[in-house]
Amino acid sequence: MPPDRETPNSRAWFKDPDDSVRPARQKSDDGLFGWTVLILIFIGIAIACWIGSFYVFGNPEKPLSYRVLSRLGKIDPTKRFELTAAPRGEFLRAPQLLDRYGSMRPRQLERTNETLLRNYIRNFKPADGLVPYVIGTFNILDSYELTGGDFFTSGVVAVAQSKDDPNLLIEQIFPATKRSVPALHRTLLTGLDIDLKRENELAAVIHAAHLPDGRVKLTTVSIMYPSYESASADGTFTLEPPESLNVAAGLPVVDAARQRDADAKHEHFQRRAKLASTGKDGKKPTEDPFQTARLMRVEKPLAVDSNEIAAAPAATPIPVLPAVAAVKEIEVRAAIPVESPSPTPPIPVAVAIPVSSPTPLPGASPSPTPPKAIAAAGSRIWNVYDAGRMPRGRLVGVSEIQELARRGTAGERLYLRGDFNVTAAGGDRAVMRAPARALGFGGRTDNVRIIVQYPEGMSAPANGSSISRDSQRPFQIMDVRKGAGGQVNVYVREVTRP
Repeated sequence: MPPDRETPNSRAWFKDPDDSVRPARQKSDDGLFGWTVLILIFIGIAIACWIGSFYVFGNPEKPLSYRVLSRLGKIDPTKRFELTAAPRGEFLRAPQLLDRYGSMRPRQLERTNETLLRNYIRNFKPADGLVPYVIGTFNILDSYELTGGDFFTSGVVAVAQSKDDPNLLIEQIFPATKRSVPALHRTLLTGLDIDLKRENELAAVIHAAHLPDGRVKLTTVSIMYPSYESASADGTFTLEPPESLNVAAGLPVVDAARQRDADAKHEHFQRRAKLASTGKDGKKPTEDPFQTARLMRVEKPLAVDSNEIAAAPAATPIPVLPAVAAVKEIEVRAAIPVESPSPTPPIPVAVAIPVSSPTPLPGASPSPTPPKAIAAAGSRIWNVYDAGRMPRGRLVGVSEIQELARRGTAGERLYLRGDFNVTAAGGDRAVMRAPARALGFGGRTDNVRIIVQYPEGMSAPANGSSISRDSQRPFQIMDVRKGAGGQVNVYVREVTRP
């Protein structure tokens, strides 16, 4: 047989046995590879979602995280804290704050700011470490209205400089409704002092920044959201927790341009104040107590349910909490005098200890429910009561003023009694001093000055007149401030009808 001749059997002899199954096996391998790739993609997506969810929930201070959590309803509304339920913290003055934040490197400062803001957004639950609170007196450089493009979308921000160390600045946030912004602007003026106390402010640090000139600027907000008024301008306003935050705007709120404007405005104010401090004869003019540029905190009664009051024992004091926006009808009782049982020297004032009488005093029976609080449109509008019908509080005398100036009022409702001589009067205000006999043997009254403000519809008494106030018609103490040279100014209000 010729070698090149093919037969059916010879062709079958050289046929590859895998030729009949190769197309099916190739198709099967291609499908398995595609499914493997798809499964790996899904695994990668699942891992990314898992890691991303941890990142989003663990970093609400990031703009994307805050936006996602807000849409999912996972951001709790900003909480108003009471003094007794505030998060644990440390109270720092200007030197301590400069030592802590002024020495931080950029990366360390960035991590610290993330922690501070995260704690605030989470309502300090849980808080990473102790919450830093600022205490001290700060002088306002300038103030600006907050808009939708700022981190806080409504209210006013005040840039202020520490009176202990000018290298420390704060931008104190005053979150409020649009209706309160005009009163804020009338009050937060250049030169006004803001006194941040540990007893009634809780100004928490939520951001720190280094300025190009070496100063440190802190962003602070009072987590009690209290009420304020100025001692020299009409206007009362109540702060409100922000409903939402524009995290994408970032902090600090006051940018470099507005900071330069605030510095320039404050320098101009200081030059004018220096010129005004010396008269034509070269002598310093007499201080006008009515023009003291200060921001005073306003205490409001606690909203109490009428059923709870009816069931309460007669000797149970009604607690007073700060900054309650809506005031319901409450029962009020006469102020209880605190007196020593023996003629010993005056007992130092105890801080934040409620005082109650073991037996009911004459005229201290429950009074009819007073009318609802009037929404204050100016600083001369507040509740006025019949004699002996004001909210319950602690009664103090002139002899205790020095101790109050040293230790502070601690947010306690206080009333002032005693005999006073009017040394200056004008409009709705009067300056009074107690006679020497009010402090007893060896006492001094020349360094204690009582500045009284009268409500709408009442006029100050005539200059040179004498008045006497007892437990039925005391003055309500708003603040006690010790100034230069030992001068103590007591700011009080008339809260009873003639």
